[in-house]
Amino acid sequence: MLQAKSKTGKITTLVSLSKDEIRKARRGEFVCPVCNEPVLVKAGERTVAHFAHRSKLECASNDHGEGPYHEQGKLLLYNWLKQQGIDVELEKYLPEIKQRPDLFVTIKSRKVAIEYQCARVPIEIINRRNTGYMEAGITPIWILGAKHFHRLRQHHFKVDPFTLSFMHRFSADFPLTFYFFCPQTFQFIIIQHVHLISARLALGLFRFISLKDMTFSNMFFQQELHDKWLFELWKKEKMAFRLRQNNRLHGSELAWFNWLYEKGTHKEKLPSIVHLPVRGQHLMKTTLGNWQSRLCLDLLDPLPIGASFTLERSHRILRYQPRQHFSLDRGMDNPIYEYLILLKKLQVIDQIDSHLFKKIKEIHFHKNIESSLSEDARLMNQLIHCSTIV
Repeated sequence: MLQAKSKTGKITTLVSLSKDEIRKARRGEFVCPVCNEPVLVKAGERTVAHFAHRSKLECASNDHGEGPYHEQGKLLLYNWLKQQGIDVELEKYLPEIKQRPDLFVTIKSRKVAIEYQCARVPIEIINRRNTGYMEAGITPIWILGAKHFHRLRQHHFKVDPFTLSFMHRFSADFPLTFYFFCPQTFQFIIIQHVHLISARLALGLFRFISLKDMTFSNMFFQQELHDKWLFELWKKEKMAFRLRQNNRLHGSELAWFNWLYEKGTHKEKLPSIVHLPVRGQHLMKTTLGNWQSRLCLDLLDPLPIGASFTLERSHRILRYQPRQHFSLDRGMDNPIYEYLILLKKLQVIDQIDSHLFKKIKEIHFHKNIESSLSEDARLMNQLIHCSTIV
């Protein structure tokens, strides 16, 4: 922690002191402002001056394994907000919820808790903290340390269950967004319009902004996404989906391949309407190809032309992730509905009302990989064409 209380109750912030003052502070007695237990002064040439508990205690001020990188970033973010004239408090303790955000911002009647997260902690802790903030009417914003940002290509980056739990959406029309900050390069990385390709891979629109050019309001700027851009990128994802070698299958993917075998088909022969992008994919328990193929083979393919089906029937076939796994997502995505709307654009089904659909075209299975790749490209071009029609 960057702050502690003296015997007289005065709050001391070590990083604001000179080296001589820090040396004097080492001889003083300080306590944690949250639990009132004794703390030690920690300072060195390569360490941001801070306080630490004398013993490991369960305290809201514990940083769960955070280190100098975190302390440096937190201090930079604090000064960055302060320089903009924003009412910000460092490590403010909130007794009503027994939590202490890294930064606490007040803008008129709006209260925001900003957490700078560098260490990996159980997702349950993140969700529990978010629940506490939200129940107190506080908006949580989590900025990840840039060490968690792993870019693979121009628009592709690695994800995992931990990083996905920090995906923000402040309202239904706000894009899925990640925030990263590097205290060594003084740079923000903001990723918006996140679409999951697999459990470990996603694509999105990246913005790299230096600390000196970044403002707090920039965090809420929405980059515009054109469907044409997404579908153009997805042409390559469709090809990768067909050609990817699956040598080490396990869990749900192994079960899916076995299920395809029992159905008398294989991934290469699946209809081209399988493995299409949907914004709410993070809410599904299985991959795009897995659940979309089940919807096609178990629901759509057996239906005769002209037969209708409900959205609820589609839901019964598939499985969702519990929404509380994504406590920062305030949207109302329905990935199954999103997929059905894509099928409507492709004139495979028609929509009768908000919950009722009708099959208007047969589901076509491929006989070989050449046919699959050719039809995949044609279908994606059809979606690109649809997206350019105003």
